[in-house]
Amino acid sequence: MDETAADDGEIFDATGLLRHLKDLSDGRRPGKVVYPLDEVLLLALLAVLAGAETFIDIAGLARKAAAVAPL
Repeated sequence: MDETAADDGEIFDATGLLRHLKDLSDGRRPGKVVYPLDEVLLLALLAVLAGAETFIDIAGLARKAAAVAPL
């Protein structure tokens, strides 16, 4: 078994995935960033897994999630 995937199932956990995404460099302009890159990528991944096919679908699922659990 691949050692990188043998993190006790951590790769399938959202918090584990966020830890892996934190290592990505964010090339966006700091003054224009509203949401952290790792959270945007996690949201996009989960939306696609839930059936989103377009950015409009992803945004719709994000709005629904924010309505359920506001920041």
